[in-house]
Amino acid sequence: MSKRKKLKYILLLMLSVAILFGCSTPANYSNCPVYPVGGPAVGQELEKAGYSEFPNTWEWLGRVDKLRQELELCK
Repeated sequence: MSKRKKLKYILLLMLSVAILFGCSTPANYSNCPVYPVGGPAVGQELEKAGYSEFPNTWEWLGRVDKLRQELELCK
């Protein structure tokens, strides 16, 4: 193959690759996870639980609520 044919082949190959990559659509990906909602049953259980009985649980729920607020900013 002559140098001229090689050059045409390489240019055609590069053009084909550029067209193929230019036509592809980017994936629609979101970094923000969906926060699961506890629902009314969980709310009723937490209303019955006193802070003095479950201080670690309430502290953990505070951290979960902070995470929820941060995830709201992602939307």
